[in-house]
Amino acid sequence: MNERMIETTVSQPDAATLAEFDWLMSLALDELLDDEDRARFDVLLAEYPSLAGEWAAWQFIDGELDMTPAVAPSSGFVGRFETHLAHYEQERQRRVVLLTTALAVVAGAIVFAGTAGMGAFVFLTQGQWIGEQMRALTLAYTSMNLWLDSVVATAAAMANTPQAQAVGFGYTVAIIAMLAGWIYLLRRSARLDGAPASMQTE
Repeated sequence: MNERMIETTVSQPDAATLAEFDWLMSLALDELLDDEDRARFDVLLAEYPSLAGEWAAWQFIDGELDMTPAVAPSSGFVGRFETHLAHYEQERQRRVVLLTTALAVVAGAIVFAGTAGMGAFVFLTQGQWIGEQMRALTLAYTSMNLWLDSVVATAAAMANTPQAQAVGFGYTVAIIAMLAGWIYLLRRSARLDGAPASMQTE
């Protein structure tokens, strides 16, 4: 009965006190407590037995860590790590390229299959209409060739007539006369432009 009464009368720290104690305990483990913080830390240890037990446990852990020897990495660890990292990066890039290629092939296959399926559907359901369109295109191509042949033949026949030859000769003479007149005018204007300059020099 007395033990139960003693346990119930032991005060427990609240959340703010626990946060303060954790901070002070961290400083104490690093030996960074000043006189004021040391006094406050001792007060908390004396007031709350549970905090004193926690402090003893952390002191034990800190001592064990201090006694644990430092283990240096084995010789060539950095080189092996860099080699492994470079190999991992190459493998990752290779997987990305393979995945991208596979996706592109699948997408191309889907597009090809869709196009072929659409073409087959149109051909099977609209075969008569496609035949008519092909026939119309063939007739249009044949008609265009016949028209071009007739135009060329007509032009050749007209060019071989005496009237067409006379008209062509007349056009040729007129063009030559116009070129000669234009050259004469250019020479005359050049002489007129040079005459005042020569008069001024005299």
